[in-house]
Parts: sequence; C-alpha cells; structure tokens
Amino acid sequence: MIVCLCHVVSDRTIRARISEGVRTVDDLGRACGAGTGCGGCKGQLAQLLKETRQEACARSAAREDCSGIPLPLVSAVL
Repeated sequence: MIVCLCHVVSDRTIRARISEGVRTVDDLGRACGAGTGCGGCKGQLAQLLKETRQEACARSAAREDCSGIPLPLVSAVL
C-alpha cells in the first residue's frame, strides 16, 4: 500500500527502513522521502513506527520486558 502519495513510498519500504534502524518520522523522511512533501502521511508514519516496535516486542523472548527494543521517537509528527 502506498503511504506517501507525494513521493510514492509504500508501507513495505517504510517498514524496511524501520527494520534498518530508522526511529523517527524525520529520519524516515531522510531515508526514503516519506513525509517530506505535503506532510499528510506523517500520522501514518508515526503509526507504522509504533506498530513495528510492538511487533518486535511481541517477537522478543521476554514479552514482559521490551526495554531492549528502542522506542521510536514520534514527537516530530506534532
């Protein structure tokens, strides 16, 4: 699915950048251009960052303690 219409960036590309270590909406913009046009997709980018962290936490061996998995910084959305 295309998330960023301005730069035609898919959720697959965004998730790949997140898995490579991108942790903020601004960093996603630098990595693949998403969110750097009109900015209308920044909320979706923040949601994808959050979901990806939660998915990584669910896969971790110690589900009760996900402190080893970095929390994405999404404050740049606001």
